[in-house]
Amino acid sequence: MHIKESENQCHTKSLIDPLNLDFVGVIHVDVKKPMNCKQLRDCDVVDSSGAKVGRINDLTFTFDGKLKLSQFILGGSKWEEFLESARIKPDKDPVLDASIIRLIGDKVHLNTNVNSLKTTLDEGAIRPDEIRWSELTKLDIVDKDDIKVGRAVDVDFDTDSTSLIVGGGFIEETLESVGLKADVDILVPGSVITEVGDKVRLSVSKEDLRLTMDKALENPEVKKARERPAEERAALRVRLFYS
Repeated sequence: MHIKESENQCHTKSLIDPLNLDFVGVIHVDVKKPMNCKQLRDCDVVDSSGAKVGRINDLTFTFDGKLKLSQFILGGSKWEEFLESARIKPDKDPVLDASIIRLIGDKVHLNTNVNSLKTTLDEGAIRPDEIRWSELTKLDIVDKDDIKVGRAVDVDFDTDSTSLIVGGGFIEETLESVGLKADVDILVPGSVITEVGDKVRLSVSKEDLRLTMDKALENPEVKKARERPAEERAALRVRLFYS
């Protein structure tokens, strides 16, 4: 899988204003709060009648200058029962198009009922221009000069875009040196990603990334993150290269 730009949380805490999330082939899906894929995997998936279908095991993305959620793979005992009734082979990963997601809040709500899923399943149909989230989060991230700057930790669904959470390398070292390793997520937007293949390539240099990150960490709100009581802590999302 090689994608170039030229080619083409669920928590039960109070919800914030809805945001719009990019999906392949879909204009808008209501999302109740910013979240990342790890949080999304903790959500129950329910059909249009409110019946639990399963949980998300993995997701696929495309990249065309933006990271876009394309399809998702379900798991869990309820989903296994459904596959058995639908006579789907257990060695396959049936994927579902993200267009059937209506709402993401404390649960992932589908716009269809479980019985109709039998007609929408497409066994193992992950296209060549897609990458699984579980594979994406194993990739190194390099700058424009092919210098490693870190690794992809997760995908973050933000208020106006989809970004990579970056960890490892000098980014992790910097956060650790200022006592913020457990309190801050560093987000890099799709607008500075030029390629997703065996690596994730950025359009900026390591030095640009370092200077931008150092400036962002000077924000008073970031400095307050480590002062919060442990029971109130949630990683503060620090966005780099956003205009």
